[in-house]
Parts: sequence; C-alpha cells; structure tokens
Amino acid sequence: MKTRKFCQDEMPDPLLHFADIHCHPHMRSFNWLYKPWKPSKSEKYHPWWIILPKFKSSDKGIRAAAYSQCDLVQVTNGNLKLAIVSLYPMEKGWVTGRKTDLQGKPVNLNNILGDNSFNDWISGGLGNALKAVYKWLGKDKGGDPAIRDFLQAIYMKLPFRKINFFQSEQYDYFKELKNEHDYLLKRSGVETRSEIFIPPMKKLFFNKNKIRKKCPVELDATGTYVVARNGEHVREIIAAGKTAFVLSIEGTNVFNSHLPVEDVLKNISEVKAWDEPLFFITFTHHFYNYLAGHAHSIPDVGTNLIDQEEGMNTGFTEKGWKVVRYLLSLDENNNKKDDFERRILIDVKHLSVVARKEYYEQIINPCFQKGDVIPVIASHVAYSGRENLQELIDNIPNEKDGFMAERFGHKFNAWNINVCDEDVITIFKTGGLIGINLDQRVLGIPKEDKENREKHIHYVWQNMRAIMLAVVEAKDDDLPDKKRVVDLLSLGTDFDGYVDPVDKYATVIDFALLRQDLEKAIAGDPEKDKLLFGLTPEKLAEKIGFTNTLDFVAENFK
Repeated sequence: MKTRKFCQDEMPDPLLHFADIHCHPHMRSFNWLYKPWKPSKSEKYHPWWIILPKFKSSDKGIRAAAYSQCDLVQVTNGNLKLAIVSLYPMEKGWVTGRKTDLQGKPVNLNNILGDNSFNDWISGGLGNALKAVYKWLGKDKGGDPAIRDFLQAIYMKLPFRKINFFQSEQYDYFKELKNEHDYLLKRSGVETRSEIFIPPMKKLFFNKNKIRKKCPVELDATGTYVVARNGEHVREIIAAGKTAFVLSIEGTNVFNSHLPVEDVLKNISEVKAWDEPLFFITFTHHFYNYLAGHAHSIPDVGTNLIDQEEGMNTGFTEKGWKVVRYLLSLDENNNKKDDFERRILIDVKHLSVVARKEYYEQIINPCFQKGDVIPVIASHVAYSGRENLQELIDNIPNEKDGFMAERFGHKFNAWNINVCDEDVITIFKTGGLIGINLDQRVLGIPKEDKENREKHIHYVWQNMRAIMLAVVEAKDDDLPDKKRVVDLLSLGTDFDGYVDPVDKYATVIDFALLRQDLEKAIAGDPEKDKLLFGLTPEKLAEKIGFTNTLDFVAENFK
C-alpha cells in the first residue's frame, strides 16, 4: 500500500525535531549550479536554490538522483534541526570508469549495456547515429567510452558538462572542496526563501510560481541554517528556532591524497584553521585514496561501468598512518600533540574491515588505555550479522549481491561495509555514535519486500535492535553500564548521496512517519524490555531521531 503522494499537502508536526549525522543538503544544488569555468554566473546561486525534482521518482522512492531528499526546503519543512553536512567533491572513479570489463575485454557499447535486445534495436543507421552522438558528448576521450558519459549523466542526473569537468585535468579535489565549502557558507545565518531552478529543457512545461503553489511542502520554505562553531553553538542555534549545520567531509582524497604526505598535511592544516571547524571525516569512500583500503560498496551491476578494485579491502599505508594521526592530533606514539591543532574525529564508514581492525588495534585501543578516549563514529551503516572483524575478513570473497548472514533471528547484509559486534562494542566503549543508513541494499531488504512498504520499518528496526543486542548480550566485563546503549543510535541517512532509499521514508519530509512507525515497531518487539532500560518506545524513538545526536555533538564538538 502506497503512503506517499505526488506532492505532500501537509507539513510535519512542528514539535517533532530531527537530526541526521550524515547527509548532503547542498550537494545537488552545488553540482548543478556551481560552474568553476563561469564563476561570475555561479555567484547568483546558493544552497536555497532547489533543482526541480522528478516527483514521480520521489513518490516511488526510487534511487535519489532525479529528486532531492534533503535540500533546504526539505530540511526546513521536515524539521531537521541538526544536520552533520558532508562535503563531498565527486570522486573521479565515478566518471573515469573501467578500461576493461570483468572478463578483461575492452569496454564498448555492447559490453557496457549488456542487453542484446537494445543492441539489436540500435543496429544499422540509427545505431551509428547514436554512437556518433555519444562520441561527440565525450569527444575529449574519443571512442565508445563516451557512451559511459551518456549513461552516467542520466544515472547521476547531472549536466554533461559537469561530468566532463570531473573527468578533466582542471578538476582538483582540494579546490573543489573549498568551492563547496564557500558555497555552503553563502547563506549561513541569513534568513532566505527558496528559489526554484528549472533545467532549460523543462522550462516549456513548468512555471515556477504555479509549481511552487502546487507543491509547497517540497518547493517553498523560508528559514535559516547556521554553520556551527562548536557543540554549545549548536544548542544556541536550535534554541533560536534555526537549523544547525555541522561540517564533515566524506573521503580524505579531498586533500589530494595522491600527493606527497607533506602536501596532504598542508591541506589538512588549512582545513583545521576554518572558522567553522570540521567535526569528523569519513576516512575512505568508494575509491582508493592511497592512505587506507576502502570496503567493497558497489553492487554487481555497477561493476560493468565502475572499477573500485584498486586498494579495495586493504589496510593502512605508511602515509595513511601519518594522515590519520595528524587528523587526530597524535604523534607516532599516540600522544596528543598541541601543535597538530584541533582534533578531527574519524568516521569508520567505508573503511575496509582490514583497515578498521588495524585502526582499533593501533590507535583506538592504545589511546583508550592511556585515558585518551577517542569516540569512534560509524555515520551511515547497518548491521552485518557477524560477531567479529575476522569473520568479515574471512567472508570478503563471498561479497556478491544478496550475500546475507543471520543473527538475532534475522538476516542482514553481510558485506564488510556494515558493522559487526566487535565494531559496535568498540564504538560503545568509546562513547561513539552509530548512524543508521536508510539505503535499501545496505539495510538488507530483499527484492520480494522492496515494494512492500508496510514491512520497511521491520528492516530498519531489526538493524537497530541487532546493534543494541550486540551490546546487551556481550560477555565483555569491561563494558560501560549497558543501559547507555540507548544513547548509541542515530539517523545517518546518506540522503542526497545517491542512495536507493527505503521507499516509505525516501525524504526528510517522511521522518515524522518514520518516527511514528518506529515507535510501533519498538512497542511490538517481544524483547523490548531488555533494550529500553525503563524508557518508553516513544522516548527511545525520540533519542534515535534527535536527542542522541544533539547530545553527542554538544559533548564532542569542541
């Protein structure tokens, strides 16, 4: 049964506040409207510009490229009062593609598309014409790989020129990071009404004023976001009725990590000096950064276009250890160094299980024993169904679509990008935070239930309860008071990060519905008493949806 509508006509309850520890509210606007080759034209735009969404895609909850999940209108009207906003210059691996397919054959039209019926249809004169167009669209590279540009522009819903910019020699991660940072700051602290950007090819079919009036919840809002300086500032912003943005970064490649370590550290030092500090950084992302291995993340079908194999599932490099210690303001013996400036926490999402194991053994545990407790963050994850890191390592060769592991009476996505009990306990011991990702594949929703919206909350709650049970049922005598497990979970949606969302909760506007359904799921759980520690289901849902994140940021964002 569908619960969404083409356009929402009711605002969520204004008394319900929400927080998200990993999302990209400005990214769709930035990638569409910021033109480094025309900086004067870019001056017109800012994060309150909303790219006209494809409402039918949003309504169906399909992969979020044709619509926004958490733009500034969604943030305001959905009462997202605290967002840890991830800066993410697009990784080149998304747009450079493979030179050969998995069988070692050159990438061309046939083995990219892999669809004989389609290839038959474009044979002959029409096919040659299409191929000529494809080559023209990507003429900087020549040949059939231009088809990849065409497909990726459609997949990402970005202009061809932006795809070509990402592929060009002019594209520099660190420059793009600073451009994105400046773009986000443009309206920080300034009350603004949303603007609507209609792509040129759609201007014949849409009128700004009419579509704004027809879809006010999605396209019309006036509000203020403020990029916060510290945890105390966050509380002040929210108390004033505004939205607090806290900065994070996804991927240390943004520091041009392919360069010599001295250059990388110089770029980090520049970011550490920002007036609005960086709270944490997701150390790896989808592609190798020459610092540490990334976890397998791209589904089987994506490997026809994208190659993430270099460095995948490996550990830290010598350069990587220097970088991670500099971020944490530690010397080579894990002692605090004041001249390394302020500490930036590490988010272990996307870090390979091999690298996570090394990170805990070489930094987190030794520092913990010294009394320097460094909170571990897993910002947008789900549960893997595995008890320890070695199990995840041993099962890396089995990571294919649909690979699951059963634990606590439920089956979970068993790829090493998800957390196991050992991760959970490390995060719990260090007073860290786990954000639950709302991506269908990450949560392990099987094909047969993808369209069964009434079952979606079951999969969200099963991942949450399993993470809590990993602590509650742990035999570790050194654990803190287990009742603190109610402080462990938050939302880490990865909204506007090209996720395939849980259909029923595809945007921030759906957070109120998510919270309502979560309360019911908790109340109906036969083991709820061992998880609630005296709280009501409503109180636990509130903590997961808002207060756990607020308290964590207030305590740790110095």
